[in-house]
Amino acid sequence: MKNIKRSILCIVLALVLALSMPTGFTVRAEGELVLPQGADTEPLYLPDNTIFDPVFYATYNQDVAIALGTTRLELYKHYIKYGRREGRVYHAPYVRAQVVSEDGTMGCTEVVNANGVITRTYVNLVTGEQKVEQEAPVAFTYLSDVSTPYKTKINRAINVQTASSRINNQILQPGQEFSYSRTILPRTRENGYVEAPQIVNKEYVTGVGGGICQVSSTLYASLLDAGLPVLERHAHSLPVSYIGPGRDATISGLALDLRFANVLDRPMAIESFCTNGYITVMLIALG
Repeated sequence: MKNIKRSILCIVLALVLALSMPTGFTVRAEGELVLPQGADTEPLYLPDNTIFDPVFYATYNQDVAIALGTTRLELYKHYIKYGRREGRVYHAPYVRAQVVSEDGTMGCTEVVNANGVITRTYVNLVTGEQKVEQEAPVAFTYLSDVSTPYKTKINRAINVQTASSRINNQILQPGQEFSYSRTILPRTRENGYVEAPQIVNKEYVTGVGGGICQVSSTLYASLLDAGLPVLERHAHSLPVSYIGPGRDATISGLALDLRFANVLDRPMAIESFCTNGYITVMLIALG
């Protein structure tokens, strides 16, 4: 019986994968697929939890690659700004989930096609009866992005990258408040932070977590560019080199924080990337 159920699921999966290809999409033979030089092979997760594959996107959207190059961030930004609205393919079809109910009678296969359409196929593993549902891709609206440079081969870079990873893919519902200090967790060695220079009372001192304010400053600048209000923000006691005056935001424990609320009528995503010595914070409206 288990083998029969497994066979039914495999047949359904093959059919769903075949049907998940977008109209007019052609799978190239492996020998014909030429990956763009310098493209990053690591997939990125979009705010709707589907995969953005920069190599795939550049390969199948060569006009974009010719115009922008093949850095993962530029390709990602193009897709957020224009690609999804234009219906461009952005990854190979893949199985996102395949589950069987606890009693073993029902199976569900969830496949994301190259345009982001999600197909869920429910199968009665006893009778073989099927039910198929499709979910359209989530709409994205680009709000803003800001990039600031940092040195990559020093301790401070570890703190920048750690804080960046903690705010990446944060989704705020309408009215929901965001606290930068709470989101990146206490600045301790146990939470991945290391000692690096930081500004305290108009002096540079060494402390665990030095550099995290570059991430909060980049986020704050992106909020400014998006025209979104901020509930709490504090300037450094000294000028900083990575961003202009009036665009920085320092934090200290929970006493000084960067806080804002999603004032939009739809969810908002924070995307944060560290690539090639730059941290980029992008704000995206969903739906």
